[in-house]
Amino acid sequence: MRSTSLFCLALACSANVCAQSNSVDLTSLPFEKLTQTDVITASKLARQVSDSPAAVSIVTAADIRTFGYRTLADVINSMRGLYTTFDRRYEYLGGRGFGAPGDYVGRIMVLIDGSATQDNLYNQAYIDNSGLIDLELIDRVEYVPGTGSVTYGNNALLGIINVITKKGSDFNAVQVAGDVFSNGGRKQRISAGKKLDNGLDMLLSASWLKSDGQDLYFPYFDHPHQNKGWAVNQDFEESRRLFGKLEFNGLSLQASSVSRTKASPLPKREDGFNKIYQLVDETSHASAKYDFNLSHDVKSVSRLYYGLYEDKTLREYGDVNPDAQFRLNQNKGEWWGIDQKFALTRFSGHLIVFGAEYRDDFKQVFSPVALDSKRVEQFRYHRFPYTNKTYSFYATDEFVVSPQVSANLGLRYDKPDAIDCSVDPCIRFAHKAALSPRLALVYQIEPETTLKASYSRAFRLPNPYDVSSYKQSDAFKPERVTATELVLLHDVSPALRLTGSVYRYILADQHYLSSTTGMDVFAGRSKTHGLELQIDQSWAGDVQLRASAAWQNATDAEGRKLVNSPRTLAKFNLSMPALDSALRFGLEAQYQGARITKELRDNADIVVRPGRPLGGITLLNLTLTTAQRWNGVGAAFSIKNALDRRYAVPSSIARHDNEGAVLDSMEMDGRTFWVQLSWDFWK
Repeated sequence: MRSTSLFCLALACSANVCAQSNSVDLTSLPFEKLTQTDVITASKLARQVSDSPAAVSIVTAADIRTFGYRTLADVINSMRGLYTTFDRRYEYLGGRGFGAPGDYVGRIMVLIDGSATQDNLYNQAYIDNSGLIDLELIDRVEYVPGTGSVTYGNNALLGIINVITKKGSDFNAVQVAGDVFSNGGRKQRISAGKKLDNGLDMLLSASWLKSDGQDLYFPYFDHPHQNKGWAVNQDFEESRRLFGKLEFNGLSLQASSVSRTKASPLPKREDGFNKIYQLVDETSHASAKYDFNLSHDVKSVSRLYYGLYEDKTLREYGDVNPDAQFRLNQNKGEWWGIDQKFALTRFSGHLIVFGAEYRDDFKQVFSPVALDSKRVEQFRYHRFPYTNKTYSFYATDEFVVSPQVSANLGLRYDKPDAIDCSVDPCIRFAHKAALSPRLALVYQIEPETTLKASYSRAFRLPNPYDVSSYKQSDAFKPERVTATELVLLHDVSPALRLTGSVYRYILADQHYLSSTTGMDVFAGRSKTHGLELQIDQSWAGDVQLRASAAWQNATDAEGRKLVNSPRTLAKFNLSMPALDSALRFGLEAQYQGARITKELRDNADIVVRPGRPLGGITLLNLTLTTAQRWNGVGAAFSIKNALDRRYAVPSSIARHDNEGAVLDSMEMDGRTFWVQLSWDFWK
């Protein structure tokens, strides 16, 4: 595993700028409050400040512990309108109707402390054990639905998920933790955090996870020469993480690294069943920020960042070839960038944020090699090298229109300069500059009731994986989305909030395969619209409830229902003290409506059978945790899928054979258990 070594100047705060209440003097607020959508609730309910232009969802560190979340995917599954899909390789992110299995992009951007984490080869958001952060290091996770390109540019089509990490002062100790979970799983972690008397705050952490996995049965491969459908020792996983964070007088340095190996029982090729297929991802990120006041009414934040991603997947072929028994990916991406922001509060009633960003994706290489039976390199299949430089300028203005109305205007200009050097001479992509506008109005109907309306546009550039897979670099266009949304917030009482939203998205210039001709089309147009509702309630005695429901209707470029797009989603989270408040009990129920699988295609890529429906599923999770540490010791116990429901999700690979056998879904785990013990010392 490669660790990051680049630390320089200055981390930008989350740039989703939030207008504050009219009664608050903007010039008196700290810069972090001006540039972050901060969520604070006295009753520990996940609800946003009323002046934010979106209906933000929040999961706090207390929620993570109370409900036994182990990965960022678990957190996302608890949020309004979001869901994930697992294909025994990765967890894929879905939301607002879009979430095709195997779709690396996801179209929702994931950030850590305001810095994008997607790699520059696949644009994948790593939300499982390939992710950069242990959940014990997270202070809260914020989900801001709607487009985010006016702030973050490329790939922020459907929303933003920002992971806010803890500070060293949140630990103020050395903490060791050990986990044991189903299917031979175990994890060890050591974290050390402290704030010194001179103001230096530091947090360091390292963890190691290993799981034996389980043997899985696939009826599709039930043949004597394929072990009668049993994939043996093809589900194990190992992950190692390092994280470091230093903060001092406005300067913040942060670095993280993860190396993950995951065996997959689902082969890329028919003859690869029960053969070696190990996905190896290595990711490193580093950033530095510095924020300070240039004057009383001009504040600055600078950020320098670096990222590294390597794909070292190893795959064994079933056919005997002395020179190509294995295929080893040697895919690598590297990038760096600098972002400079200014916040101006000089003009009464206005908060103006403007700045520029430069990002250099200086290495984007796909280069798989063939290995013989002794895993000695024989030849290189191909080499696809790419580069891209993006120049960006942006500005937003949040201002008061009247005592009841405020507005949010924003515009971002992004000019990519992408080059494909897989051919000689190199080809420059003909991507035009992208303009991402946003207009939002906030109307305070009553002190307890707020209405918000927004219109925005966003874009996603085709990534190197898109282009290399189809070898038509000049045909791909940037995807573009136009989004409109209406949000209503109503505080029934200080302990009860209702949130509702309706939205409509139109995605243009999408790539898809025609169902009738099997040809590539690069001008697809898909649509989604939906409704989301949420209730946040608390009672005396620290009893808390969060419940949400979402209805969504998404269609693809040919007017068909989107694959793996549940029409309905429902979430229910209830927590309360137990045993005279010595313990805390968390109950979580999740419902995902019926979904359809991928269609089956023939050798000419023509659809021979449309996707079939998979029924909805309700899952129940139970968690019991210690409410306070006893002599520094804490414990947690969880049961996932407590009712042992057997269910399947659409597979990322759809196959059929001449005998009529079909593989288009993947069975998920039944009931599983997880136990954690942790100990704080050297306080």
